[in-house]
This record gives sequence, structure tokens and C-alpha cells, in this order.
Amino acid sequence: MAKIWLLVLLLAVPALAEEDKAGTPEPVDDIQGWEAAIPANPEEPPANWVDSSHSYATEQAQALTQWMDNYFGEPNYEIESAESLIRIDFTTDWDQDDGVNNNVRLRGKLQVPRISKRLNVVFSDESGDELDPGGDQRKLDDNFGLLYRVSEDDHSRFDLTMGITWNRVRPGVRYRYQGALGDVTTYRFTQRLQYENQDGGYATSQVELNRVLGKNAVLRWNNRGVYGEETDGTEWISRLSLFQRHKVTKKRRQLGVNYFAAVNGVTDPKSYVKNYALGVLFRRQVYRDYLFLELEPAYNYRKREPEDKRQFAWSVTMRFQIALERDLARKRNKPTTATSPGVSTGPVVDPAQDRDQYDPLENPMPEDEAL
Repeated sequence: MAKIWLLVLLLAVPALAEEDKAGTPEPVDDIQGWEAAIPANPEEPPANWVDSSHSYATEQAQALTQWMDNYFGEPNYEIESAESLIRIDFTTDWDQDDGVNNNVRLRGKLQVPRISKRLNVVFSDESGDELDPGGDQRKLDDNFGLLYRVSEDDHSRFDLTMGITWNRVRPGVRYRYQGALGDVTTYRFTQRLQYENQDGGYATSQVELNRVLGKNAVLRWNNRGVYGEETDGTEWISRLSLFQRHKVTKKRRQLGVNYFAAVNGVTDPKSYVKNYALGVLFRRQVYRDYLFLELEPAYNYRKREPEDKRQFAWSVTMRFQIALERDLARKRNKPTTATSPGVSTGPVVDPAQDRDQYDPLENPMPEDEAL
């Protein structure tokens, strides 16, 4: 774990410093040989108010969905974030069958602009292991990887990946396609192909449907399947989640709540459901915008092996998180004076720096500045 912290320190300082150089022009970083997109058909009719209304509603739905992803720290959002983002999780898990487990986890990504604006260092790069509360999780501890963005447009993105631990590597590719099914419904499909020098090749497919329910709620249905040489057939999970944000009385910060129901299982050597889970996740910023506290109780109905008797079991997860993200940084306001001689003014405060005064429920923030 010490090696990971040292690597983060060496990479984070130049990466975050590079992002703060506002206004500095960057050279174009393109792969030679890629052709420009085909221009729009000039015979298509011009957009009218119907198209504008549909576009506005769709953008608002996508903005709320991305806000929820950012606030709750969804892995798909983090890996495609436009800026460096690191989260340090101090977690205590209690399970009625397995007892108490404490761990520290580092996840997120760092851009490497001095090498290429397309290249990122990704930490704890495992696909979708947060989907399964109280169940068996496919993940490796203390690992990191490289992600190179080959191409990206409004709907699709294609990446080259390289997962790295101290005794194995996982080269692979990742493809994502997303879009809208209506004014308030969006979808997202992600496909990953990877090869591990110890476990062989495997594929991960994930389909996500989101429906916006008002200004402060998103309903999500997430399905994932993993199939490979060393998996138990297809290892699958389906999860239905209701994300909500609540304005806390007389408090500036918000409370995020995620009600969920999940079921997961395998198809080989014998097809069976391993776990049914019902639970709720409470997430709240505490003291500072970059400090988060989580409580996640869940009730499980599971069996580890096909021949085992299914049993009920409680599980509770408590997590304290430090988010290293530029938008959440608390900056010290410096007093300035007027340039005219003989005239003095008080401190000048940049509203963008005092994020504690911002209320996203009453004054929604643009998507690229969302929390």
C-alpha cells in the first residue's frame, strides 16, 4: 500500500498543478490518420422549437444523472471524468456471518498531460465491483492501471486499458455507448475485454437505464455480466436503485440517499442465485465539501455454494471518504484593493471559490460545474 501512496504523490502534484494553469493554450493531441466526421446532411430540415424543447429536456435529464454519479462516486463517471479525481476510502464492513473487516482503498484517476492529454493513470480499476453489497466481489486490492482515450464523441467512447499489479498485467479495451430514449430516459452500454496473465481472458458487459423522476430523483436499473476462462460460467448481477438528493434543514450541504435492491448469481457449474439484497445508502458531506460520510445497512438472503442452505444476514458498511477534486477544494480568499489612488475597498470574494454558499437545489449549476 505504501508504494501506491508514493506513486500517487509523484503523479498527483504535476497533474493537478497542470490543471490550475488556466488560460494556457494546449497543443492538439490527436492520433495521426483519423479522419474528420462527415458533415451534417444539408437537406435535413432546420431545428424548430420542438427539437429545442426535446434537446433541453434531454440535457437536463443527463445533467441530473451525471450529478448523481459524481456525488455518489460511480466508477463509470470517475473513469471518464474530464479532470483528475482521487477518492480515499476508509471503510469498516460488518457482516453477520463474516464479522468485521477494515480497509483503506484508493480509487480514481490522474491525468498525465505532460505525456498526453489522452493518457490517465487509473487506481483500483475493476469493473462494477460496487454493484454487489453483501456479496462476493471481483476485485484486486492495491492495483492501478493505464487508460488511453482513443476516440470520443457525444455518444461513444473507445479506450485502451492496461491493469497493473505487482505480479500481473491486464491489457484490454473498453467501449462505451450512451444516448437518450426520450426526454427523461437515458441508457448506457459498456463493454470491456481484458486478458490477465494468470486468469486468462474475460469480458464484462454492462447495461444501464436511467429515468429522471422530478428535479431530485433518478431511477436506475443496472445489469452486468462477466464471462471468462476462470469465472463460474457467467457471473451476473442486476440492481435497481433510486437515487435522491435532499436539502437538509438549515444546512448548506445535502444528503444523498440510494435505495437499492440487488440480485446476483452464476450459471456454471450449476446455475443458481447467490444473494438477494435490500438496502439503503446514506451519503453526506461533513465539515468540508471534500469530506464524505456514508452509512449503508443491507439485508441479505444468500448462499455461498449451490448445496448450501439459504440464510438471512445483516450487513452494515460505514465509510469516511476524502475526495481530492479541484471543484471541491476550499480556496483561501485574498483581499484586493482598488487600483484607483485614494480609493480602498473590502475583500473581493470569488463566488466560484466559496462553494459553501451555493445551493444546487434552488439554483441548478451547469453540468460541467456540478458537484
